Amino acid sequence: MKRVALLLVLFIMLAGPASASPLEGLWGDVHPLLSEAVAELEARGSVVDSSWNPFTEDKESVDEDINDLLDECIEILGISDMAKIKAAIGELQNDSQRCRRKVAELQTERLAAPKTVKKWELWKSDVDSIDEEIVALRARDKDNQRRVSELVDRLVAEMRKLGMNINREQVETLVYSVTGDDDVRMVSVFNNVQIITMELQRLTAEAGEEIEMAKRYYGMHTLLLRILLNLYQQYEHRIGEIYLVRIDEIVERQEDLIDQTEDKLSDEPEKFRKIYEANLRAQKLTRDTALLYADYLKNNRERIVSAREKVGDEYEAALNTYETVQGAHDLISLMRNANAMLEGVSSLQTPELMVFQNAEMKTEFMNISEKLRAG
Repeated sequence: MKRVALLLVLFIMLAGPASASPLEGLWGDVHPLLSEAVAELEARGSVVDSSWNPFTEDKESVDEDINDLLDECIEILGISDMAKIKAAIGELQNDSQRCRRKVAELQTERLAAPKTVKKWELWKSDVDSIDEEIVALRARDKDNQRRVSELVDRLVAEMRKLGMNINREQVETLVYSVTGDDDVRMVSVFNNVQIITMELQRLTAEAGEEIEMAKRYYGMHTLLLRILLNLYQQYEHRIGEIYLVRIDEIVERQEDLIDQTEDKLSDEPEKFRKIYEANLRAQKLTRDTALLYADYLKNNRERIVSAREKVGDEYEAALNTYETVQGAHDLISLMRNANAMLEGVSSLQTPELMVFQNAEMKTEFMNISEKLRAG
């Protein structure tokens, strides 16, 4: 039976103390889902490859059930202090965008606003009340930016705890990038998968000659590798099929504008030349930043493709072994090899974080991110 993916809310309030153990709470939440997924994995071996009958289970329908369960695991494994900080930053950034949009609306409204309004005209706003609201919104925006800056410092500290060699300016790329949430979730999931894999290795060793119990734990380990594969595939899809497509559209639009503006520069009267020159600089900045953004996303996609290929080989071997294994000793040995593989892949989880060449490019990077998110 298909499961509906569990939706977990990332709270903005981050004041709670850190957990004493990385496994505290995590294992209790993930264990029942992995147990159910292992049962589905075992059942997969006894169903037909495919069936036209919607009421008959086949390998494809079982795989869908497993993926639903693993999607729930991803939501749980993606929870970390780092992810909570990133979510809080996102909320503040969204609120600042709302503030700026409202200020723009009020400035337009102010042009036609009366100096004073009668007390009974509750639906009207005078110039002074509009000015007061604009001041309040700008103050809120400024406070949001201050809080974001503080949270960025905390994010740097959390990422360094995981051994990531990054600086504050690089983390700002992560904060403003359209893939920032995905990158943080990937690092969080990978780190938690490593923690649970070590625990499963211990439990498998303790199972000793109880081959069914050992096989069950190894099945969980196999599915953790599949979680990483699913996560990588989702990341690759978003970059290749969504973000890069939109960037191509932005670049194409800017190229058209550049051609039009250059034509205007040669044809229009001298008094408009400065306007067109300024527009041309802005258009080229947007195009160049979009191209830089595309390279940034492509490099990160290649990093994940490399990680997926390595984990994919390990997963295929693990799945084949799970279906044929005869002894707990083999499982323990293979899990140790997988741990070594995960250590090797660990560096590939770190997103490539660029440093902006200048403030204008950083601003344009943020603008393009907003366009990509909006679609």
